[in-house]
Amino acid sequence: MRMRISIVAALLAVGLATPSAADDLTGTDKFLCTAMQATRCSPDAACTSGPPWNWNIPQFIEIDLGAKQLRTTKASGENRSTPTKNHERANGAVALQGIEGRLAFSFVIVQSTGEMAVAVATPDFTTSVFGACTPLTAQH
Repeated sequence: MRMRISIVAALLAVGLATPSAADDLTGTDKFLCTAMQATRCSPDAACTSGPPWNWNIPQFIEIDLGAKQLRTTKASGENRSTPTKNHERANGAVALQGIEGRLAFSFVIVQSTGEMAVAVATPDFTTSVFGACTPLTAQH
């Protein structure tokens, strides 16, 4: 049986930090995002914060609203992808959500700055991630 780790499962394990400068995403449906800080909490232990790679979170994630998909970049060599269920633009933000297996996730991305916050929940733990996004162009 082939074991595949999804992007969301990787995000499960991550954030607390203020993102650095990002870009205006207004009107853009494809983003390149990076996780900058993560926090993971479980019901029986204190929360732990640290860099995203401590929890196998990809360095870059491509978000494609039109295709309803999150995926790692080709350069990462990881070949991970996760479908999204819903996305909406409202009040200057893009919100997207999904469910995969026993986990649920939500992203909120500020359109004018590209600042990103992610929440992932499972019955065993929660993860919050802060990061930044930039428009994804054909060169990526």
